[in-house]
Amino acid sequence: MILGIDIDDTITNTSEVVQKYLKEEYPCYDESHLLPRKEYKRFLKKYIKKMRNDYGLKEGIQEAWAYFQEHHFKIIIITARNKKYDRDNLKNTIAFLKQNGLFYDKIYFKKVKKGKTAYKERVDLFIDDKESVLDEVSTYGINCICMGNSKKYQSFCNWHQVLRYIKEEYHG
Repeated sequence: MILGIDIDDTITNTSEVVQKYLKEEYPCYDESHLLPRKEYKRFLKKYIKKMRNDYGLKEGIQEAWAYFQEHHFKIIIITARNKKYDRDNLKNTIAFLKQNGLFYDKIYFKKVKKGKTAYKERVDLFIDDKESVLDEVSTYGINCICMGNSKKYQSFCNWHQVLRYIKEEYHG
């Protein structure tokens, strides 16, 4: 089985960490994307390295990854992470995955078309936190699930649930 997996808010608890820093710097804002564009860029430049050091893993991911490895799943990580605000971001991302024992077969960075990339890699199931990404990926006939809330896609809040779903639906 080939899995396509996003990083931020799918593998890691990115939004929780961003919210913590946002509240310190801009107490009146609930979402970083609501900041005026100039302030958003300034916020990221100032905090991105600190925030990335604070990201933790979503609950149950170690167990899921161990199952994937034991059952010879192929993992393709497809993320929008880039070097825009931190030139060491790609290197640090790879180091983070390695430190946490999260193996993968391939990793794609930057503003790749996730659907096209997943299709090219013959992904069977794609996991992301953004409905808009899942919409794009699903146009290629790829099954999708959401890490978070979605009205369109099967949704999960942790990797214990994702693993249970994969075992039931794909690995019987």
